[in-house]
Amino acid sequence: MSVIGLPNTRGQVRRRRLTPGWLGLTALAVFSLAIGPGIADPRPSVASAAEAPDLRTHPRDWAVSNGDLANTRATTRTPINSHNVKNLKVKWRLPLDGKPTFAGIMASNPIVVGDTVYLINLDSDVYAVDKESGKVRWKHEFNSPTVGPNGVAYAHGLLYGTTFTGAFALDPETGRTVWSRELLTADQGGIDVAPQVYDDTVVVSTVPSTFGRYVPGSMGIIWALDAATGTPKWNFNTVKDGDLWGHPEINSGGGSWFAPALDGHGRIFLSVANPGPLPGTPEYPNGSSRPGPNLYTNCLVALDSRTGKLLWYQQTVPHDLRDYDLQDPAIITTARIGGVSTEVVVVAGKMGKVYAYRADDGTPLWTLPVGTHLNDEGPLPNDPVTVLPGIIGGVETPMALADGRVFVPWVDNPGKLSATGGLELPDNAKGRGGLTAADVATGKVLWQRDLPQMALGAATVANDVVFTATFDGQIFGVSTATGDLLWTSTARAGIIAFPAVSGDLLLVGAGAPGLSASPVPELIAYSL
Repeated sequence: MSVIGLPNTRGQVRRRRLTPGWLGLTALAVFSLAIGPGIADPRPSVASAAEAPDLRTHPRDWAVSNGDLANTRATTRTPINSHNVKNLKVKWRLPLDGKPTFAGIMASNPIVVGDTVYLINLDSDVYAVDKESGKVRWKHEFNSPTVGPNGVAYAHGLLYGTTFTGAFALDPETGRTVWSRELLTADQGGIDVAPQVYDDTVVVSTVPSTFGRYVPGSMGIIWALDAATGTPKWNFNTVKDGDLWGHPEINSGGGSWFAPALDGHGRIFLSVANPGPLPGTPEYPNGSSRPGPNLYTNCLVALDSRTGKLLWYQQTVPHDLRDYDLQDPAIITTARIGGVSTEVVVVAGKMGKVYAYRADDGTPLWTLPVGTHLNDEGPLPNDPVTVLPGIIGGVETPMALADGRVFVPWVDNPGKLSATGGLELPDNAKGRGGLTAADVATGKVLWQRDLPQMALGAATVANDVVFTATFDGQIFGVSTATGDLLWTSTARAGIIAFPAVSGDLLLVGAGAPGLSASPVPELIAYSL
């Protein structure tokens, strides 16, 4: 991946080596009352068998990073809807502290369990916050900087998270460490993902980069850990055969940036990141140091959640030259395909396309391009060429799914690339974005709303309202049925974090510099 959250690049062009970091993070929902197209379940039964116990015992909460194990980022367990969303006002603001990384201070999704909000900053420091007042109850400092998006998850009475080199479990009442597990050393890469928890297992992933620098010879590894002890149960190498395509002294690749999805058939679905180096080097232009498709990079991978055994995979961008990670979290739902109720997996990434597959065998169903596409396929020329959606573009942050519709936040941010590794980063002030709604059964576009800046705040659905946010700190609530604007607010810092909804509360982290000369990083709680 690359990186958002870069220092403001307004009016200047910077040249640097590309990284697979998050969003290039070193380069920078009541559903509609009518049954919508595709007739998909918003919290699909296909995931129920794998639901963590705390998702059932805290039904009004947002206990994992994407709201549920199907990653729908949608809830009907809230009074917020299209009729009253205009009444959302700031309830409290929590100042965020920490040492800013490339991305800022916060890039993750807060979670809510009972009367407590939990969040993690980009120093990997964890907060427990009173949901009613916004007062900090405790803070556990790890002082382990990461580019994010990271995040925390609650299950089995424990709070799980990651540092740059490992995973941990905390006592949610006190913040005391219950266990910690180092998974790599800092010179091998890092960990930037939110954990996912199912049954008695915690899943995290390493990535082969450290703050904007590829680590030659490093490969992303999916780790399944025992939820009670942190003991490894299985792992999966996201580079096929582990040989790094013939040149481990140069190449690296793979890893995941977001929490996987789980279904009721024991399958786990992971989106895997890109290969490196990108686009190439003077000696090996156009990635010729890594010939072939570079599996399993830019793949949707289905594994047996009990053993880690590969079930199937589908690659979206073979032999990637443009940092076009398939990094967004997969979403599981059901839709009527050919008149038959079918389990479907929907995924997207920085190539600016959304893909739908059958969950049982990976059969492709449809592909939907979003945003603008220019020079985005095939080899690159020796002289720099403008590329769209760009290395800080495409679908950078998680989608949402509700009532047969998938809601896709996207970014257009042109940059220049050449075959030998030349890179001119885009001017983030000129980035634009939008939100597209599509029929989950067919991929047909239902509506689209253009946005004035990069849509980096994911999509989150509360009944018949879908929320998203942009890099300059604007927050939007629009109708899931029509895309009409219903509510807007402006934060005092840039937004690359993702909202959570619990009860009548909308929680939005504004912890990136954005385009402001003097940003005020904070977690904002809006309520009715």
